[in-house]
Amino acid sequence: MTDLTGKIALITGAASGIGLASVDAFIAKGAQVVALDLQAQTELTLEARFGPDKVRYIQCDVTSNEALKAAIDSGADIFGGLDILFNNAGHGGTTSGIEDLDFDGYDRAMNLLLRAVFAGTKFAIPHLQARGGGVILNTSSVSAIEAGWAPITYSVAKKGVAHFSKLAAAELAKYKI
Repeated sequence: MTDLTGKIALITGAASGIGLASVDAFIAKGAQVVALDLQAQTELTLEARFGPDKVRYIQCDVTSNEALKAAIDSGADIFGGLDILFNNAGHGGTTSGIEDLDFDGYDRAMNLLLRAVFAGTKFAIPHLQARGGGVILNTSSVSAIEAGWAPITYSVAKKGVAHFSKLAAAELAKYKI
């Protein structure tokens, strides 16, 4: 990873797993991080571990447009902008197969794993433009390209994330994003 000194990153799903490891890596490379997650008490843990000058926590449900937009706007205000958005929040999807999968379970999985990536990207664009460009990272999976690794909802959503990422990169390149 390159030097991130002076960069401000916002990471969703930042309280555990890939998200927490990314918070650690981004800070180690010099970035200031706004960490979003649903988990309670994470603010105390993250800010105690890294210090409030390096990381700030915002509890956020990324499946709520209003909550996500407010968190991204607040996150950009905390350190004075936004250079990197990492859409990482997620879970393993609904474990039911096609025959047993209900529409509510399908919708919940898609809202978290795919729609929130679109929404986060949309809400971050003005902040990235204000800094002259930036980077949007989206967590996909081997499940996007090969069957059998994860439940169908997860795999379908991650395929969508992979394709969305390509389309967004082509469209947003004019903004240096």
